[in-house]
Amino acid sequence: MGAHIFIPVSARDFVMFQLSTAPMQPKLSDEILKSLRDGLATCSLRRGLSPEARKAIASVCVVARDNSWTPEQLLILVKEVCYTSPEISHLTTTSEREALLSTIVSGCIHEYYTPRAD
Repeated sequence: MGAHIFIPVSARDFVMFQLSTAPMQPKLSDEILKSLRDGLATCSLRRGLSPEARKAIASVCVVARDNSWTPEQLLILVKEVCYTSPEISHLTTTSEREALLSTIVSGCIHEYYTPRAD
């Protein structure tokens, strides 16, 4: 919930403003978002992260680091993509979906913290 501040308009009147304390969730471009969805669509439980998924995750992590996203912001965004992805939601059981999501999250964390070879 946001904080409130009071600013005097005159000696008798005050105006209340609400300050938002919730951080804004970053967004991906449509192109990178499509690349991530397409990459994740190539994953399977038995194979784990495909080369296409790893490449898409790497692209998202570049955007995250370049824009100073926190790791939490990155993971929230990636999880949101996963939960709304038909390729992941088609998995038959919750445990299969969660296992794949765990693999994807681990790949994101590894990629986010891997030093760049610039």
